[in-house]
Amino acid sequence: MRIGTALRTTSVVWIAPLVLAWVWLVTSHEAANEPAYWAGNTALVGHTLPFYAPACAAFAAWEAGRMRRAGVHRLAPVRGRYAIAIGTLWPVVLLGVAGVAVCLLTVRMETGAAHDWPHLGVLAMAGYLITVHTVLGYGLGMLLPRILATPLILVVDYLCLVMPVTVVDPMWLRELTGWLAAPYGDVTITMHPVALAVPMVLATGFLAAVLVSAEIARWRRTRLVRVGAAAAASLICLSVFTVSAVYPVRDWDGDPPLRARTDPPVCAGDSPRICVPKEAAGSLDQLDASAREIVPRLVDAGLEPPEELAFVSEAADTDARTWRLFLHRDMSDVDVRASIAASALPMIPPCPTKSDARTGHAGTLAAWLMVKAGMSAEEIGSQYSQKLAADPRVMSVVNRETKLSPDKQLSWYTRNVTLLQQCKPAPETMPAASGTEG
Repeated sequence: MRIGTALRTTSVVWIAPLVLAWVWLVTSHEAANEPAYWAGNTALVGHTLPFYAPACAAFAAWEAGRMRRAGVHRLAPVRGRYAIAIGTLWPVVLLGVAGVAVCLLTVRMETGAAHDWPHLGVLAMAGYLITVHTVLGYGLGMLLPRILATPLILVVDYLCLVMPVTVVDPMWLRELTGWLAAPYGDVTITMHPVALAVPMVLATGFLAAVLVSAEIARWRRTRLVRVGAAAAASLICLSVFTVSAVYPVRDWDGDPPLRARTDPPVCAGDSPRICVPKEAAGSLDQLDASAREIVPRLVDAGLEPPEELAFVSEAADTDARTWRLFLHRDMSDVDVRASIAASALPMIPPCPTKSDARTGHAGTLAAWLMVKAGMSAEEIGSQYSQKLAADPRVMSVVNRETKLSPDKQLSWYTRNVTLLQQCKPAPETMPAASGTEG
């Protein structure tokens, strides 16, 4: 009976369809081209956070205003203040939970059945942030008239979630909100746990500030003393938890560092073995057939034969005998051959941000590998191959090098790979270099 009464009297019921419609609209747009990979797609729960968390805060402020207007806290203490708050706010929290559920349902409808389950860390973060945003709204509603507190917390909360992403200095500011970037189809990575923990740490600071201030408000002291003590306690709570949240992400440059998957891949073939995440298992036959043709040609060109071709994240630890594949959905035969050929190129690490010492094209080396794998100039000029080769003009350099003896070609390739890995200039790979030589 109490549940029915709460749902009948709360204002959440009337606006909930609009909030959930926004969540569905954003999720369906972002998930439309994503693979069925829950560990990545659950990030959309955090990506839609600005649409349901501020709504929870605003409704909580409105409900707090109703409690103030009714003078509930001045009545006989049959129930404690926290019991009253919980009884008032659970429909508001239910709105946030419904937003998460609608997001997950939309992802399931857009991407299809997945091999795994939604990421529990993302769900835990979302549930905790829903609670904290609701408590913040309720606290503000207890301080200000609801006609002012409701729009104020709605606008400010929304801006605090979305604006940090537009800030480039400091970059770590965006990591504190819990608004996760939309996934981009990479099935080789999983959520970084620090990126999920940091917003919860900062939210704990706000939660502690609200609860401590609520307790100080009950002191039998002058108003000035209570306000001063609450302000000091809130400042301490926010300072401690903000420093704790910023410390692990202070050196992050935009997105969280890649975190490779640890679950076992699906493998096929032998000499080399080909391993991909289970979501990409459908491409194994195509990869195996192309590898049997391309790998021997690259070995004949002087490269050491690989033991494994693996579609893994750049963050995964691999040895020199593992070639790293790059795959995406709906790849043509040309795309697959280009990926296998380019996988022989060792990983080129990023140079220091402020360093301009590296001058060279790793794409030139990838294009040379494609030529040695038997691909034609037209195939290398295809859209996907151009992405791997980085610049269509590199073919002028490759054509010049392929006129040399096989030993000199291999020496050129090895030398320039080493230079690029060491962030040193590699002018022999630059398209402009071929145009200046006789």
